[in-house]
Amino acid sequence: MAVNVSFSNGSKRENSTLQLTMNVTHSCTFKNGCNMLNPTLLLELNSATFPDYTAFKIENRYYNVTDIRSVRNNLFEVSREVDVLATYKANILNTTAYVIYDTVPNTELIDNRLPMKTTVSTSKSETACPLEPSTGKFILSLTGNHDSTGVYLVNATELRALIDDIQDIHDNIFDVINPPVYPANPTVESVLTYWVEYFGWFFESMKLPIEQFFGSGNIPENIRECKLLPFDIGTAQFTVSPVYLGTFKTKQTLHQISAETQYFTASVSIPWQVGAGDFRRRSPFTDVYLYIPYIGMVKLSSENLENQSSVEVTYAIAIRNGDMVCTVFSGDRKQVIGQYPGNVAVEVPIGFSNINLPKAGQALIAGATAAVSDNLGGVGLAALNFANSVTPNFSCIGGLDGIASIATNQSITCYTVFHDTIAPPNTEIATIGAPTMKPKTLTGLTGFVQTKGASVAGAMTTDERNKINRLLDSGIFIE
Repeated sequence: MAVNVSFSNGSKRENSTLQLTMNVTHSCTFKNGCNMLNPTLLLELNSATFPDYTAFKIENRYYNVTDIRSVRNNLFEVSREVDVLATYKANILNTTAYVIYDTVPNTELIDNRLPMKTTVSTSKSETACPLEPSTGKFILSLTGNHDSTGVYLVNATELRALIDDIQDIHDNIFDVINPPVYPANPTVESVLTYWVEYFGWFFESMKLPIEQFFGSGNIPENIRECKLLPFDIGTAQFTVSPVYLGTFKTKQTLHQISAETQYFTASVSIPWQVGAGDFRRRSPFTDVYLYIPYIGMVKLSSENLENQSSVEVTYAIAIRNGDMVCTVFSGDRKQVIGQYPGNVAVEVPIGFSNINLPKAGQALIAGATAAVSDNLGGVGLAALNFANSVTPNFSCIGGLDGIASIATNQSITCYTVFHDTIAPPNTEIATIGAPTMKPKTLTGLTGFVQTKGASVAGAMTTDERNKINRLLDSGIFIE
């Protein structure tokens, strides 16, 4: 059977919907026994030269030429296969399918086809911690009458003054008032006046040791605990009140803690190394670490920080004992992304249990006074130098917890560790597309498209439909 066939010597990429322009038409004869999906044509030309045709079209079907063989002079046998993508291009474009990749730029979805580099780059950003170490304040736990049982915030000078009040009998006597001076030119009247003043001074001076040993028991035992906060948190929320140790009234008025918690907040930027909406901001491409003074290094979820420019760090400090909870929020959403416990107090041992003699309390406090004046690190040793005053079975209130956290870096620092892909996203979009992962109608799409579970409808054979569906699921080029 003779039929007019249009031929083309153009080229197209494999798996493309491009419909080539036909350049010439020849009258051909179908070889016996062929079918329309894979016909073999007998082409007679006025030349013995092999034709260079690459495709042809019969009615509405496009075919790719797979082989041309010479049968005899001027007669050629053309083998082909149906080009289902070009033939049914309209049906393909009218199909709605779950599209895995297309050429619409997208960096939001991870493209697992792009290998991750083994090399890394790091960046950091820092901000000052709101709890900068300073001379600090002491938190003193006392028991006493007249509502003075509680916790006090004192500086080193106030602590030394309190200890000096009860250091020993000699100081207690001569701290009260200077003794009267015997007259240089005594007369009966001046001598009588001197003795009246002397006995008044004497009884006033003896009042403190009498109260200490007979009225209040062992006064130093009323100092229960002392801790150092290594920074100044102010006194705005505290009340000033006189201080009693047991029933003994000291000369001091100190800041009694009335607030349970203080809050301090700072914000640090995240040093992202790629732009917003880029999947490389997420794990495993980017890891985010946060160094929090008094806590240490913690790892944050880069997933939770996507589209955030900063993180906020809030310290909540229990003033009574230095316990702390550090909460990390994502900058804009204020979403809690981590909570970490810690303690910022350094325990200062200025009190003992199982005390053998009243003198022990005096000696221990004297040692602490020297330590507070000179060297905080020597407090523990100073307190333990009084073996002659205590029994071997004693326990010390306090230690040196917190020293390490005070000595470390005091800047809140955010680090990003970045693994780039072997090629940036979208740079190979023309050949492999970008992730889409959603249903789409193929109309309007160009370039590389890959689907999952495609099903094209139209007037075609089952073999043609199955082939089209397989090609779509392996990736085609819409041209």
